[in-house]
Amino acid sequence: MSLHVKFGVRMHQHGYTFNDLKRIWTRADRLGYHSATLYDLLNAPALECWTALSALAALTEQIRLTPLVLGNTYRPPALLAKMSATLDVISEGRLELGIGAGGGTGDHRASGLHFPSTAERVRMLEEAVDLIKKSWTEQSATFQGKYYNLERSVNDPKPVQQPHPPVLIGGHGETHLLRSVARHADICNIGFEMGLEEHRSKMEIVQRYCDDLGRDPTGIEITHNTRVVIAESEHEFEVLAAQGAASAKVSVADYKKSLSGAIAGTPEQCAQQLSEYVDDGIQYFFVLFPDPITDESLDLFASEVMPNFT
Repeated sequence: MSLHVKFGVRMHQHGYTFNDLKRIWTRADRLGYHSATLYDLLNAPALECWTALSALAALTEQIRLTPLVLGNTYRPPALLAKMSATLDVISEGRLELGIGAGGGTGDHRASGLHFPSTAERVRMLEEAVDLIKKSWTEQSATFQGKYYNLERSVNDPKPVQQPHPPVLIGGHGETHLLRSVARHADICNIGFEMGLEEHRSKMEIVQRYCDDLGRDPTGIEITHNTRVVIAESEHEFEVLAAQGAASAKVSVADYKKSLSGAIAGTPEQCAQQLSEYVDDGIQYFFVLFPDPITDESLDLFASEVMPNFT
């Protein structure tokens, strides 16, 4: 069976200038990473996600553009439908629309936004995704919901990707959010550095929701989020561990312990750790390199780890 394992560079753009982002994204693009991400917070000392993605789309050629994830409550969904269709056109079909219910209480309050309960925010998310898909795919879209409405709305030009860009839903709430994954997601992003047993447990819940909906769960692509700390040799890894411990102001032993759920070590060790997830059916990884992301980390992972999965 052939594998198509994909690696996305996960970024938290706090502390990065736009020139920094440009350097990392264009290098990742040349190195063959599948995607790169930015986060979506309004009250963070960081470049705004959607504006930065639009600029980076014009500077890259192949890498896919993945907000991880947009807060649904930050933008009216009709506006987001238009913005996302435009970005898919600008990028010639490279958008993955990552969206979630919006989980940052402090970010909402600091920005003057209402913060409903989790259950209500998930219902709003589900309506928003329905509305966005209609706007993407119908010539004149009408939608009547509890939270959002469209009246003969024309979203033109349409997205390049057909039938529409993939929708990635992020979040891990078992009662509400995973129901949305089962109903709407093409890709799911449901946790950080989860072990295989936890992955299986979450996907069993998604499976039950899919069964209730009559949907085949194999149509939902599972992703895994993980830090990657990689070095050419075990000696160089020890150097990185010492630097990481100093930065975190902990002992080297405690720092290494903190990496228990991460992908860490030499390229051979990293490939072996990743293969356990691949063997379990996960074929899309968002990898978070230590800040600031260096060319050396990007290059080493791309040249020595990624070829093991092609």
